[in-house]
Amino acid sequence: MNLHLYEWFPRDKPSSRVILFLHGMGGTGHLWRPIAAELEDSFLCAAPDQRGHGKSRPIPPKEKQMLRSSDYARDVRELIEAKGWTDILVVGHSMGARTALALGHLLWNESDAVLKNIIRQIVCVDIGLKGAWGGGMGKPLGDFLQHLPYEFESKKAVREYLVAHCPDGSIAQYLAAVAMNTSLAGEPERWVFPFSHEAVNGTILQANATEDHGIAAQKESLGEWAMEMVNAGVPVTCLRGQNSNVWSKADFDQQRTEFHHPLLEFQEWEKCGHGLPFEQRQKFVAFLKLL
Repeated sequence: MNLHLYEWFPRDKPSSRVILFLHGMGGTGHLWRPIAAELEDSFLCAAPDQRGHGKSRPIPPKEKQMLRSSDYARDVRELIEAKGWTDILVVGHSMGARTALALGHLLWNESDAVLKNIIRQIVCVDIGLKGAWGGGMGKPLGDFLQHLPYEFESKKAVREYLVAHCPDGSIAQYLAAVAMNTSLAGEPERWVFPFSHEAVNGTILQANATEDHGIAAQKESLGEWAMEMVNAGVPVTCLRGQNSNVWSKADFDQQRTEFHHPLLEFQEWEKCGHGLPFEQRQKFVAFLKLL
């Protein structure tokens, strides 16, 4: 499907250096604007709304059940082809990191040469590389999103619900920030989130089915995909926020030992949680500038 795309780029001269930002579940491409604002003088910064999110709605009827990471990645692959981008730094947060690794796997299936021509490096933010509810969701977060109401009567009601039920404070903060009042003048307030609940729930269920039950034809292994990338010569960096409730410390330490390769790097950042790019924005921007 066609994705809505935000682009920010140098005003004085075009840049062929592309940073492709992929948002997490429930987010939109526009969430990356504060980070892109500090990079756009040197890079073309691109951030799509992934399927079922933001302005990339509705999902075409024939694809309504296509919500695996590989489906999200196919959308991004089509976008890259249409734009003619090469040598891309791909930055994925949470669900977006799943998409990033699935994109790499899709390109790897085409050939190592295609992969290395299109992707320069992948940065995965706060995502587990294995497990039924790994990949940046976590079972508590999945359960929370599956029961999230469709609408609220006020901004205050949104905040109160998120504080009471969301398993991660940084996720609650960003959901409160993206909630929108869609009522017309003179009508009662109607606060909603910029994503399709059906798409979010379907993504969670498919992630559980493919990873937990290991359906052979649909199995998606983020750890295996990461190893494909580094074995092909594409560096992968995995970042975890020290206070994250989504990617646990125990899983991070175990996976750092299990998935060992000179081009696969694991970093744990202090004073932040699942919202690492936004909670540590200056550090994150400086980090990207060095890649």
